[in-house]
Amino acid sequence: MSELYLNDGKRFHEAGEQTGVGFAPKSGMSVSFGDVFNQGQYAVYVSNISEDGALIQGNNLWVPKEGTKGTAIKYENLARDMGVELGGWSFGAQFGDLNNDGNLDLYVTNGYVSLDPKRSYWYDFTKIAGGNSSIIGDAKDWPAVDGRSHSGYQQKHVWMNDGAGRFVDVAQAIGVTDTYDGRAVAFADLWNHGVLDVVVANQRGPLLLYKNTVSPDNQWIEFQLEGTQSNRSAIGAHITLSWNDKTQIQEISGGSGFSAQNDRRLHFGLGKNAQIKSAVVQWPSGKVQTLDSLLPDKLYKIEEPQ
Repeated sequence: MSELYLNDGKRFHEAGEQTGVGFAPKSGMSVSFGDVFNQGQYAVYVSNISEDGALIQGNNLWVPKEGTKGTAIKYENLARDMGVELGGWSFGAQFGDLNNDGNLDLYVTNGYVSLDPKRSYWYDFTKIAGGNSSIIGDAKDWPAVDGRSHSGYQQKHVWMNDGAGRFVDVAQAIGVTDTYDGRAVAFADLWNHGVLDVVVANQRGPLLLYKNTVSPDNQWIEFQLEGTQSNRSAIGAHITLSWNDKTQIQEISGGSGFSAQNDRRLHFGLGKNAQIKSAVVQWPSGKVQTLDSLLPDKLYKIEEPQ
């Protein structure tokens, strides 16, 4: 059962059932947040485990229902409608604008135990479970793996947000073809070139570093915040960026997804011909700072005002 704790400024209150996110138990491997509709509200992506023909849980994309917010917020699961439900035995997942078009994309890594590719654990599992359905109820009753591949050699997912309510998987087309047992994924602009590069940690496999290349026609802007009254790393700060006809909110987080932390610089893709209206920084101290006269394709270093 998923739990969601809302902060009233003094205490946290569990609100999983009232908001809708806690209605059904699943595995809950990873959780990430992103403003996928550019509406100034975070959607919540929860990765779970799925295996065709054996165990279908599906990942959840909890999106705020229109007209709800604050302590009265309600969520609906749009993972199936938006095409990001079935991600295999999913672990780490991250939102980020990978092609700088102004919409947040989603990278999901997966795979459990890649052993003998000719022997499937799930094939034998379903044969046993067919005669004794209660075996599914508790993992301690499951048969031993015994060298069989257990949701291994899975294709990763790089889902690009089309800005119209759907995600399209382009992993194979852009070179994300590895089938290691993926665990953590993190985004960072490693070469300071205005795009998000991808780092993937695997179990019993190599660390992968994908250098991203994006059309220079798509613009970007980045912010590096330093707190003075707030913590120096500015963890918990939000930036709401408005440009052209779009608004997007991002947060500096101390950790995101399964065993991962992204670059603390916030990266916004802007698309073409970007006209930036403003960036509003909400610091953990409660201070609000509005930044004007911003130009695209630049990194801005911002210190919290005294």
